[in-house]
Amino acid sequence: MKLTDTQKRILEVGKREFLEKGFKDASLRAIVKEAGFTKGAFYGYYNSKEALFDALVAPAADELIAQFKQAQQAHYELVTEDKTGQSQDLSTSYLNYFINYIYDHFDAFKLVICCSEGTRYANYIHELVELEVDQTEDYYQQLRQLGKLEGTVNRDLHHMITSAYFTAVFETVAHDMSREQAIGYVNELAVFFNCGWSGLLRFK
Repeated sequence: MKLTDTQKRILEVGKREFLEKGFKDASLRAIVKEAGFTKGAFYGYYNSKEALFDALVAPAADELIAQFKQAQQAHYELVTEDKTGQSQDLSTSYLNYFINYIYDHFDAFKLVICCSEGTRYANYIHELVELEVDQTEDYYQQLRQLGKLEGTVNRDLHHMITSAYFTAVFETVAHDMSREQAIGYVNELAVFFNCGWSGLLRFK
């Protein structure tokens, strides 16, 4: 749906306010005043401050989760194709795709990671971690049944490691790294964590 000039102005000013103050401290009154419109004009587009925040972040943040779920499914396809040895390479490939997607929508993810307290996105990283752990636990179980995995990892430890990994990836956004820096950083991160997983799980 095409945005009106009024809507574009509200989004532009709202993004600046949220980035500067975070969702909780951002002032709807200040947004409306700076945008040069009445509250009535604002409410014609968004029924609350949170609805405005959602409009700024939901398209990118929700799409990343959808793509993340597709990436998880791709690992199950390795099982049926007897290519499970390529699992870590596939994960790294998707990681590069995701970091570029994040940087294509940098401001939206900056809002999610740094400014979302008080919104449904405040636990965004945790939700990704839960998705990853749930699916990976099931994937590892399938590998064990096929005799392709020897080691085991307690779920609590699995969650801790995954949380550390995801938090580290999003540190690129929190610290305003350039895209080039971020890509180099997360690829080195992938090497580090892949070595750790290989040591713990003993893939065959």
